[in-house]
Parts: sequence; structure tokens; C-alpha cells
Amino acid sequence: MLTVIALGFVAMTFNWFVMPATFAGVSQAYGTELPQLALLISGFVIGYGVMHIPAGFIAAKFGIRASLVAGLALEGLFTTLAGIVDGYPMLLALRVLAGLAASVYAGIGIAAVSVWFREREHAAALGVVSASFSTGVAVGLYLWVPVEQALGWRGALVLSGLIAVACAVVVLLVYRIPQGIPSLLGTRLSGKSIAAILRNRKLWRYSMAFFGGYGAYFVASQLIGVYAGDERGFSTGAVAAAGLLVGVAGIPGSIIAGVLTDRLLNARATFLLFLAIQGIGILSLPAVGAGMLWISATLIGFGFNGCFAVWQTAPGEDPDVPPELIGTAVGLLLTVTAIGGFMLPWLFGELAASAGYTPAWLVTGLVALLFGVFVPRPDKPNQQVAGSLDAPPSSVASGTARSR
Repeated sequence: MLTVIALGFVAMTFNWFVMPATFAGVSQAYGTELPQLALLISGFVIGYGVMHIPAGFIAAKFGIRASLVAGLALEGLFTTLAGIVDGYPMLLALRVLAGLAASVYAGIGIAAVSVWFREREHAAALGVVSASFSTGVAVGLYLWVPVEQALGWRGALVLSGLIAVACAVVVLLVYRIPQGIPSLLGTRLSGKSIAAILRNRKLWRYSMAFFGGYGAYFVASQLIGVYAGDERGFSTGAVAAAGLLVGVAGIPGSIIAGVLTDRLLNARATFLLFLAIQGIGILSLPAVGAGMLWISATLIGFGFNGCFAVWQTAPGEDPDVPPELIGTAVGLLLTVTAIGGFMLPWLFGELAASAGYTPAWLVTGLVALLFGVFVPRPDKPNQQVAGSLDAPPSSVASGTARSR
């Protein structure tokens, strides 16, 4: 089950990050300039961000497997159509639609793993999911470039979309829900149970704890190359290595963090450890030279994905969250942090323009660290989770007890 969901995550993120390799061809075909090309990235992120909580409702209503397959297949279909249609407006619309579909797979994919690994190797399993996310990023940004050069930008988009559709078929054939939890096949939504999720204080605290780190990673991953090349004058090789390592360092980071959480440390301690690693990587950027830039980049990617792996376990480990609403709880976390993903890049740009890159990096690193104070302390055994503002509705509580 973990393997097939991880395969889908590689396909999902690969179809997300495949666009930059096509920018030269898109620009030549449609006469677009940098703002229009950047809007293709933003359009996907907008769709991805607004769909997280609705995706949870869809999964609760129609079931986890159907939602997974539909999300991944539709993302692939929209990516394939992006290589066929003619005209920039239609291309932009298809990237927004692809983001909406990808959001369904992303949030529900985490829930699909959590229902199998709840309370046993949970963090390690979600560490594999996070590593798969990073793998898909690396494939889209780097390994797909020769394919785009061979097939052209249209052919590359068509093929990448078809790969996602094929992976959706594999998920359909392989993935099953655990026995004894029929609600995961789809159930009638209860307003009270949904309200209990959206009022869950523990989930909100986890959301805010990663608000800074999530946004800081978007800043570092997208602007470290511009900073190192244009501002610091580092070589092309140093810039390329830093950009690659920000992504691929997350593969071991996520798995190591998951194993640490399951075997040695609690989730809070591991989260704060890896958040500190990410923050140190960001704060060190103004001080390192070209020969040491790769270390900062590695720390950023390693720390961020370690945090991400542990952070994803919060909905599945909360006894106030029934299995069929884990996707909704994941959507809440991703929606809150997505705001940080929009706000911190804007804040960084304003600071860099007015005060320079060094203050901008320092503020970004400190913001990532300071929001860590929101991460809740572990619950004491045999006590109700302190995160819920109200006691869960009896239907939710009884459903959780039956499922466990």
C-alpha cells in the first residue's frame, strides 16, 4: 500500500514541476515573457492551495481510493491537454485545473497511508511519502530536461501526463483500505464532525508550528539560485548544485526523521530538531562562500523534509480525528501553511529590495524558527487530547473507537 501511494506521489509532483523545463518552448510558441511564465507556476499553486479542505470532503463522501485515482488521473489528463491545446490562456487554465486535481491526491494520499500505519511506524511511512515528493521534484526539474529536448515541450507534457494517468491505474488496481473501516469507502458527511475537525486546537497549533518553515522553504528553494548567481556572483556549478541539493537532500531527511520519531524521539522533539536544522541552513546563507553553499542548501532541504514527514502524522495520530476525516484534517494543515507559502516569499522580496538580501535571509530564518513555539506538547496517556476546543460529537468518538 505504501509503495503504490509513494509511486503516485512521484507522478503527482513530477507533473507539478515539469513546467519549468518547457518554458523556453512555451515562450517561443506564445511570445510570453517572464511574468506570464511565472504565472503558470502560481496558477498551479493557487489551485493546489484552495482545494485541500474540499479534497477531504470529497474523500469522506466518495471514499479514499476513488478520490486518489480521480485526483491523479485528472492531473495527468490536464497536463496532457496542456501539451495539445493552442493558446496561453488555455494553458494557464489547465495548470490551475491540474493544481486542483493534484491537491486531491496530495492530501488524500497522506490519509491513505495514515489509515494503514496509524500508531505503528507512522512517521517512517510518511517519511517515505515525503521522500517520494522530493523525488518527483527532482525528476521534473532535472531528469526530464533531456526528454523535453528530444520531444519538444508539447511532447514532454503529453508524455508526463500519460505517465500520471498510468500511475493512477496502478493505484486503482493495487490500493485497498484496511479491513474493518467501511467508512473509508465513503459515508454521509456530518456537520458536527467536520466542525470538530475545523475547531481542533491541536491541529491548528501544528499548522502554525510549520507556518514559517513551510514558507521559508518556498523562499529558499526558488530564490537560492538567483541570490547565489546574481547577488553573490557564484559559479554556475555552485548555483546548480545548491538548487539540486535543496530538493534531493529531503529524501534522506524525511526518512531519517520518520525513523527517529518512531524509534527514539517523540514527534515534537523530532520536529523541533529538524526545524532548527532548516533554520540554521537559511541563516547561514549570507555567511557562506561558493565552496560552502552546498552545505547550507543541504541543511535547508534535509531539515524541511524532516519536519514535513513528522508534521504529516498529526491528523492520523489524533484520537479525535476519525479515519474518514483524516483527509479533511490534513487539508486544514496544508491550507494554513499554504498561506505561509504565499506570504513569506512576498515578505522576503520586500525586505531584499529595501534592506538587502542579508536582512531578508536572517528574517526568513528567524520566522521559520519562531513559529516552532506553537508545536503542542505530547499528550499524557489516557487523557483526552488537549487540542480539541470541544468534546468530539458522540458519533465521531464512537466511530474512532470502532475503527481502532
